[in-house]
Amino acid sequence: MHDLRVLRHGESTANVEGLIVSVPGPRALTEVGLTARGRKQARATARDAAAQGLGPETVVLTSDFARALQTAEEFAAVIGAAPPRLETRLRERCFGRHDEGPATAYDGIWAVDRAHGTHEDGVEQVAAVAARVLEVLHEADELARTAPVVLVAHGDVLQIALALGAGRDPHDHRDIPHLGNAELRRLGRGRSADGAAGAERAARA
Repeated sequence: MHDLRVLRHGESTANVEGLIVSVPGPRALTEVGLTARGRKQARATARDAAAQGLGPETVVLTSDFARALQTAEEFAAVIGAAPPRLETRLRERCFGRHDEGPATAYDGIWAVDRAHGTHEDGVEQVAAVAARVLEVLHEADELARTAPVVLVAHGDVLQIALALGAGRDPHDHRDIPHLGNAELRRLGRGRSADGAAGAERAARA
């Protein structure tokens, strides 16, 4: 099986403030980065990964949002890999009118996801997130034929990636064990055929 892993960003200033920051712009791209603790988390994860065999040959693909990019840079530097490659399809899910609002809004959004409902408030639909994530997974899987690949991104994006990797409907992404800040996890089996089927189910929902 190809070595493809996902890494959630470390603790960000938005995490500490309890805010949602999901719309591309100065806030997401430059201002909302890692806390000092978040950088330490990223380095600690990288040291553990290096001890388990990840090294300079690893390819790191990352969202261009500051909190993910900074995590990727810290991670790549510790394991001795090349600078991360930017991948805009790994950007955070857009949370529409909830952007810059309290993170407590997630619970209501996830309830709609589980019910296969349609978001009417500018929130990016599960199907749209799954489609862009699946494209990246297929391309990353090809890269992983010759070297380990680490995808650095955000909570909902990576929960959906893990659901696809497990061959599950991406609407059920919150039933996948939660990724903590700077948590690195190997993508499960079944990401190609089963993941595609899951994305197709999401698109039809």
